[in-house]
Amino acid sequence: MEQKYSAPIDKVFALLTDPKWLEARSAALGELSAKVMAKKSAGGVSLSMKRRVRRDLPGIVAKVLSPESDLVFEEIWAKPGEGGHTGTLTMEAVGQPVKMSASFELAPSGKGCVYRITHKCKCSVPLLGRVVESFALGQVESGCADELAYLTQYLKTHK
Repeated sequence: MEQKYSAPIDKVFALLTDPKWLEARSAALGELSAKVMAKKSAGGVSLSMKRRVRRDLPGIVAKVLSPESDLVFEEIWAKPGEGGHTGTLTMEAVGQPVKMSASFELAPSGKGCVYRITHKCKCSVPLLGRVVESFALGQVESGCADELAYLTQYLKTHK
């Protein structure tokens, strides 16, 4: 996934690593709850997030996953380099057989910046695992698209 922003990279990075802004984004996008903690070290930022979500599940996926779940995220932004910021993300659906990982970058682009992220999902359930992985990846990417659109709208109204 990729999203371009007309705002400067520093402004976008500040929002993407601000716990209060991330919690407000989660609430605005309809999540049941969100708690985010940030720790800065050696020029990088580590974010720990716990978010409670509710999703509609198709029948076969509902046999494996719960419609309401706690998601635990660990997001690591490395010390910025010439090309901007890079990082990794892991997500676990607590008590469920699905894990997600991602790599991302926030790079300068003209007067603005571009955010790129690649997700991977893994389900540990035999036989149905591929179906669940495909559904989970679709949910992750749909949620990410909503988050990127929220940031786009926020930047338009908070110049």
